[in-house]
Amino acid sequence: MSTTMRLMSYPEERVLEHAAYVLEAVPTRIYLVLLPVWCVEVQAEVTAGEPYELIDRFLERGIAEAGLDTADDLASFFALEPPLVAQALRFLTAIGHIKWSRSGRLQLTELGQRSVRDNRRYTVTRKDRRRLYFDAFACRPLTRPYYDERKVTFLSWGAAQEVLNRRDGPRTHIFSTTHGFRREALAELADHPERDRYNLPERIDRPESLNEELAFLPTYVVRAVGSDGRARHLVYTQAADEADVELTAVCQSTPEITSALEAEEVDAAPDGQDRDFQDRVARWLSTRNLGQHQPVRGRNGGWRVTLPGGSFGANRAVPLTKLGSFVVLGTSFFHLWCSDERVRRKALLERLDAYLGARGAADRNIVIARIDLISRQLDLGAVSLQDLWRAAASAGRQGLADQLARLG
Repeated sequence: MSTTMRLMSYPEERVLEHAAYVLEAVPTRIYLVLLPVWCVEVQAEVTAGEPYELIDRFLERGIAEAGLDTADDLASFFALEPPLVAQALRFLTAIGHIKWSRSGRLQLTELGQRSVRDNRRYTVTRKDRRRLYFDAFACRPLTRPYYDERKVTFLSWGAAQEVLNRRDGPRTHIFSTTHGFRREALAELADHPERDRYNLPERIDRPESLNEELAFLPTYVVRAVGSDGRARHLVYTQAADEADVELTAVCQSTPEITSALEAEEVDAAPDGQDRDFQDRVARWLSTRNLGQHQPVRGRNGGWRVTLPGGSFGANRAVPLTKLGSFVVLGTSFFHLWCSDERVRRKALLERLDAYLGARGAADRNIVIARIDLISRQLDLGAVSLQDLWRAAASAGRQGLADQLARLG
């Protein structure tokens, strides 16, 4: 397994396809980048919310809305066993929702009143400790997917250095920051309205930083030219195989990143031709007995190699699944193409068969979106499920035809 695949759970080709066919830009370079992130241990008074247990909700509403202020009144009104009511009241008292007056009457606390009003059972934890993540340039918070440890890995400085020193994969770039963590970001985050998006509890009061540690997030950064002719740097992470809008904005607004990557773009192709890359493409083609073909550079900087239909397929020079996709060589790449529409239609069936074969049950809308994406990659126009079912059956791909028939 390559270094890239160990750091990222999906290949470079997937993000290049996303940039080209979903974002409709022309990718010109791809980098494996370690972006610095602040991992901040925060202590605060935290209010968390969760759905009510049924009895708890009715007891508190009975106090708030029906004026029931004794355990006996609540048990009688809701036809509940007194020991069950007593147990629930002890719990609600322990979490700060209920208090007892000097005369022994039940009252809702401010927290209890707020819980009834919002229909959410709030609990307060004082001196709660948790880890929050911020990008290390603008101190913007990272979103909820980055807290999923099953998918996202943050590298320590030592681990990042090990990656940089490896010789068994593509060159890795690392960016450091001269900015310290901006403490005001904690207060700003505490007041942020999109709480769930940023993995926040219902409320954070008096947040205090206990420790700030710099870590590094593995990413792909794709330089792409938009329809307006402007270059952008799109950031893809372990969290998803789509460009992260917020980290892309951070990258675009950080001169330390954009200047370094644009300088490398110029250094790689000082005369606009990138001779070293052309040599690498020539070697790639020669090893497949395709040396008579040459890469051609488009107006916006993307490279393409067009091959005859006989070059694609099982036991041929290039698998059908590569048609319409990219071949990555270092930080550069080229697009593989074939002018024969019949071969491109075979490639559509091949890619769709591989996609559906990896899934037990597939959502119809997701499959249709995937078909649309692959069809655009192969310049085939609109292709319906019925068209594909007929094509699969005609090509002898009965398993694929059956799957498409089930999708309707």
